[in-house]
Amino acid sequence: MEILRLEGVTVKFGGLVAVNKVDLHMDQGEILALIGPNGAGKTTLFNLLTGIYSPTSGTVFYKQQPVNKLKPYERVDLGIARTFQNIRLIKNMTVLENVLVAHKGCNSESVWRSMFLTSKTKQQRQNVVADCMEVLKIVGLDSKIDELAGNLPYGEQRLLEIARAMATKCRLLLLDEPAAGMNSQEKKQLVDVIRNLSKTYNVEILIIEHDIRMVMSIADRVVVLEHGEKIAEGIGPEVQNNPKVIKAYLGEDI
Repeated sequence: MEILRLEGVTVKFGGLVAVNKVDLHMDQGEILALIGPNGAGKTTLFNLLTGIYSPTSGTVFYKQQPVNKLKPYERVDLGIARTFQNIRLIKNMTVLENVLVAHKGCNSESVWRSMFLTSKTKQQRQNVVADCMEVLKIVGLDSKIDELAGNLPYGEQRLLEIARAMATKCRLLLLDEPAAGMNSQEKKQLVDVIRNLSKTYNVEILIIEHDIRMVMSIADRVVVLEHGEKIAEGIGPEVQNNPKVIKAYLGEDI
């Protein structure tokens, strides 16, 4: 089953073409990597998928529904969530609180229900906490729920951002350079987390990453962008040995 499709998508900023006529698709249960040199248009594409930008032309389909005109929060409601290159945690809140704020159950309780705590409301709150604890356990932060997010090591802050995105009950998870700034051990843990999330929640994962070794170890398919255009697509070895990809990264003729 196809989850995501881009058809001839172009994004222009004045005279600058950031993404040019890109076609892309994702299937159910897939981990898809988006790679390319700096300035290739990868993050622009993420911003397009999450509603921060609108395409100049072309169409984005999610579960066969066009979403070009939907706002970011409407796309979250449909099941699309993301992390960012630069960590955007609420650093003076605890680990658990950072995840709770993303859960729909924490944003649907009325003032009346908050004032008069019925057994039903208490149970709903317990269910929300249980949901958040489950995803925190998968990313390895269930023992640090009372720590302030800003006090976590850098790698764990990255993992917390992933947990927060998962708390939205997303079906499509977009990870924008999740391994940036991580050491080798943290990257190994991250790979395990991504695999576990994919398996446990049956989510599709689209990942931007510069660590090619990590990408090849985890992605089912790889799409390569250069100067806003798709230059290659396929499984890891096919992409690694593609002359266009080698030239894009090395900047020389093959």
